[in-house]
Amino acid sequence: MKNIKITLLATVLLIALGACKKEGPAGPAGKDGADGNANITAKKFTTMASTWKYPGHYALDYGNNQVKLHFSKYITMEAPEITKDVIDNGLVLVYMIPKGVHNWMPLPLSFQAANPSDVVHNFAYEYRQGTLTIHYYWTANTTGKQVPDGLETTLMPFYNFRYVVASGVMSDKLKSSGVNMQDPLAVEHVLNGR
Repeated sequence: MKNIKITLLATVLLIALGACKKEGPAGPAGKDGADGNANITAKKFTTMASTWKYPGHYALDYGNNQVKLHFSKYITMEAPEITKDVIDNGLVLVYMIPKGVHNWMPLPLSFQAANPSDVVHNFAYEYRQGTLTIHYYWTANTTGKQVPDGLETTLMPFYNFRYVVASGVMSDKLKSSGVNMQDPLAVEHVLNGR
């Protein structure tokens, strides 16, 4: 019985002491921190077959006033971080992980795949205020050959994409750093001040 009283008294004492709070005066103000990267947004997203729409049109500028319009499958997504200021002064970079590859590749991206083998597979992007559009289209793999039909019925696999939006200030920082813009990890290191 004596042990129960001692245990009960110790418990009440611990609860009473734990409930006491004494507020002291506020401490001194901290030092200003380093400038952050509030003007940068990086987002990832995954597409699936039902995400892509057809027909789209992607205009490819070959220079010398030669622009060719390609039919495309496309996805357009809301990107409110793409503002007028970003369009006028900043930059938008897009990367993807192609099927069978395990690292990020920058867009635009072109490659020849096994199926269909007579075309070059192309991914490109364009943006407007508030939206980002990614296009998938075919070009002939041999000069003078026609692009075959079939893009409309091509089943698109899952793809992972990443996009980076930087304001004019951060865009200038990237350009002056000499970073390889093709390397998304190097871009993120510069933008994060590492």
